[in-house]
Amino acid sequence: MTRPVLAGLAIFIGLALLVFFADMALLIFAAILVAAVLDSCILLLRRILPIPRVMALAITMVFVTTAAVAMVVAGGINLPGQIESLLEILGEAWRIVAKQLNMWGVQVSQEIGLGDVIESLPEPQTMFGGAGAVLGTGLGFLSNIVIVMLMGVFMAADPARYRDGLALLVPVAWRERLVAVLNRIGWTLQRWIVGQLIIMVFVGGATLILLMAIGIEYALPLALIVTLLNFIPFVGPILGFVPIGLTMIGQDWTTALLVLGGYTVIQQIDANILSPLIQDRVVNLAPALTIAFLLFMGVAFGPIGIALATPILAALRVALLELYVGNFLGDTEQIKAA
Repeated sequence: MTRPVLAGLAIFIGLALLVFFADMALLIFAAILVAAVLDSCILLLRRILPIPRVMALAITMVFVTTAAVAMVVAGGINLPGQIESLLEILGEAWRIVAKQLNMWGVQVSQEIGLGDVIESLPEPQTMFGGAGAVLGTGLGFLSNIVIVMLMGVFMAADPARYRDGLALLVPVAWRERLVAVLNRIGWTLQRWIVGQLIIMVFVGGATLILLMAIGIEYALPLALIVTLLNFIPFVGPILGFVPIGLTMIGQDWTTALLVLGGYTVIQQIDANILSPLIQDRVVNLAPALTIAFLLFMGVAFGPIGIALATPILAALRVALLELYVGNFLGDTEQIKAA
């Protein structure tokens, strides 16, 4: 066989293994995002203090852990109880909405819980023959978080080791080019995740201030839900307003309009000011393509696929531009324009 045929066969086998072990791939990709955040903190710290990378990582981990504990002690101790009460209120609000929808001829269940939502999600194994078990069941949700965090810490401790190790799998003539592409993918992911975290903090903090100022009960868990869902572009802000909207049932019109108007202003600041300044220059993803990829990842892998869809698409875009458009098609001008 000629070398191009062997290369094509290797790529095909690699993609087949990636699909079959998609659960593991998503787990590793989530760890890469954790490593990207830690690496940003490490680089910032080393600009201030001339210390070894491992020491900077240790200081970062201590700071992050201390900050998390401080937030829990300061105001989040009662958060589990607040979330439980909020779920009861949301369930009652949904029953009111469902009853009205049934009166209009739209048949929906009046009783819905978290288990019903999970059961309604597509099973990853129906599309990939069993792939996705680890993230869904396997070791369990908490174990997966621990695994992701551990892998992220180890990657952040010595990222060049993993990058160069991956480059050893390709022919010598391709290694330098692959390292350059991996560096650009890492640069893109790092700036995307850091930018997204900044946006999440702004939107969540502004939402918390808005709800507390108006006097909405359970402002903290509602703001936390908005913060987490805002990780997902386009779809997240809409989903984040659903629990807020349900809690408005029974409130007076003035309160409801103030919450709706304030939330709309916050999201407009994000969409028209923060995201263009922080994200669009980094990833430059077409909105329609992003939404389509979100739908695909949701059908294929469920919630975890939706959560990781945008950074995966950003990484794929860089790889396609650099390797296919640049190397295979020879269109280097298009890469510069992108």
